[in-house]
Amino acid sequence: MLRRNDSTDEKSTFFQFGAALQQEALLMLSIMEEYDWHVFSIVTSKFPGYQDFISTLKVTVDHSFVRWDLQSVVTLDAVDGDPNSKSHIALKRIQSPVILLYCSKDEAVYIMEEARSLGLIGAGYIWIVSSLTTGNPDFTPEMFPLGMISVSYDDWEYPLDTRVRDGIGIISHAATAMLREKGELPEAQGSCYSTPSDRSPGKLPPSALRRHMMHVWNEGRDLSFTPDGYQANPKLVVIVLNSERNWEKMGRWENGTLSLMFPVWPRYNSHGDEDADENHLSIVTLEEKPFVIVDNVDILTGTCMRNSVPCRKHVKE
Repeated sequence: MLRRNDSTDEKSTFFQFGAALQQEALLMLSIMEEYDWHVFSIVTSKFPGYQDFISTLKVTVDHSFVRWDLQSVVTLDAVDGDPNSKSHIALKRIQSPVILLYCSKDEAVYIMEEARSLGLIGAGYIWIVSSLTTGNPDFTPEMFPLGMISVSYDDWEYPLDTRVRDGIGIISHAATAMLREKGELPEAQGSCYSTPSDRSPGKLPPSALRRHMMHVWNEGRDLSFTPDGYQANPKLVVIVLNSERNWEKMGRWENGTLSLMFPVWPRYNSHGDEDADENHLSIVTLEEKPFVIVDNVDILTGTCMRNSVPCRKHVKE
């Protein structure tokens, strides 16, 4: 099923097994919160949806109890590799260790090239990108840095045949619910855009089925949709570009809960290149000596003071 393209058409019954851009943006923040990455910047092209992406992040950060530090928001008109271009100059503003990127896959190639020339690729920088930027995971541009993180709809464990089966199940459940409530169904030969003159007198319009398709549970799974046609609780995955330049699943988002595996992050050599360093084990400890605060027993009661651990009174023999 496809999402309706005309948001003004309230009678449309097109839905999409996918996540809204706002849901992807919130997942990015959840990843950052999990790893305590609170200082970040936003970089976008002017690909459609970029304003919603920025707005969602800003509003969420402004109303969050987490102490986020959104340092820069950079929107690029074009990326052409010219060191004197506006895009190159704008990217120089980026100082944060974490960068959220929203743009097309082709645009990302040029943005990564610009970022590399400015030293924003390599150790000390984490790029988190939308599914739009990742595109087909079977093809990954060479400019994409190791360790890049992406959020994506869960095509890995939710294949097309399962989605087709669920789509049929949604229509079946909706038709059953409508028949139970109304005692009839829309005419099969109608369309979502039928007018009253196109159908038999007294018959329900095909768009009447839409309400019953919005909130469906099937086999214990929530298959509800939002008013704009996306799944209300989509299955999303978090993937990372590993040292073999393959996208590796490192977490999942389901029913508003993020479950992350902590991967072995790809390492960079001393020059900041993308060559993987297999000798990447580092152990850092902080020595802190234990201490105990000792108080005398209460003179009046002969016992320990309140809010203290059990103690014994020493009696001289």
